[in-house]
Amino acid sequence: MTDVMPGRGRPRAQASMVELREAPGHLVRRAQQRHTLLWTREFGGDLTGPQYAVICAIGADSTLDQRAVGERASLDKSSTADVVARLEGQGWLRFRKDPADARRKTLSLTALARTAIPDVTRRVAAVQASVLAPLPAGTREAFVDALRLVAYAGEPPVPGHVDDSILVLANSPGHLIRRAQQVHTVAWNEEVGRVMTAPQYAVLSALWSHADGVDQGTGAELASVDRSSMADIVARLARRGWVARTRDPGDARRRLLTLTDDARGEVAQITAAVERVQVRMLAPLPAERERGLFLDRLRLLAYAEDADGPDPAGP
Repeated sequence: MTDVMPGRGRPRAQASMVELREAPGHLVRRAQQRHTLLWTREFGGDLTGPQYAVICAIGADSTLDQRAVGERASLDKSSTADVVARLEGQGWLRFRKDPADARRKTLSLTALARTAIPDVTRRVAAVQASVLAPLPAGTREAFVDALRLVAYAGEPPVPGHVDDSILVLANSPGHLIRRAQQVHTVAWNEEVGRVMTAPQYAVLSALWSHADGVDQGTGAELASVDRSSMADIVARLARRGWVARTRDPGDARRRLLTLTDDARGEVAQITAAVERVQVRMLAPLPAERERGLFLDRLRLLAYAEDADGPDPAGP
């Protein structure tokens, strides 16, 4: 029996689990990890991506209140409040009363922020260029166009006022990757629900093709989760009776992880829901060929070799 993976043009044998390298949700998560690594290498703890997104939202429109800023920056209410409080404490933004509504406060950038932003934006732009560097130069614009459709579920915003000193969020691959991750989270919650998280499914998928078992560190690398998260995931799956930990016959000090028969028997129904998540993510792209090209390019970003540092999925 054959089928066609979402966004792919070639048939394959029916699999019992979604292959991680073929899953846009997994690839977006890896791309997000890589963007975070590149961002941290450039800025350390001085500025976060969400903080710059808030700066861009305010810089593009100084009539926005905190709620609207969060929406433009693609942040939830609590995250917006935290980012705004930090930037205000650093002297980068201020509240002011809306002259048309005394009960409403808008946000604006301070002179300090305006002075610093050009250099900050230059560095942010360098991070965005590094994100796209694994792609052939002639394909990068088309990839960002496709990523924008995925990130905004087919309805990208209409460009408004553009301040040359800041980046347009809807054109920035790092921001679009974060939004695409949010799209995946919403689709996962609606299709899969609480029965399993995406990282838990990734671990099961990684173990599925290794019947003889793998050690926990290797499993974490295959599933693209950090080691502390891997320990928690394995403990939860083991309590559920889905993952077994056995001694390595070649090294008694080493434990191997394997899927139990219960896991292999139960996974088919969950996989059907996971497949629907992948289909929903790629649905905004207009044709099968575009979906295949997008996945190929996203995979290049997600699995780009990094000669200057550790794998983004590492500890």
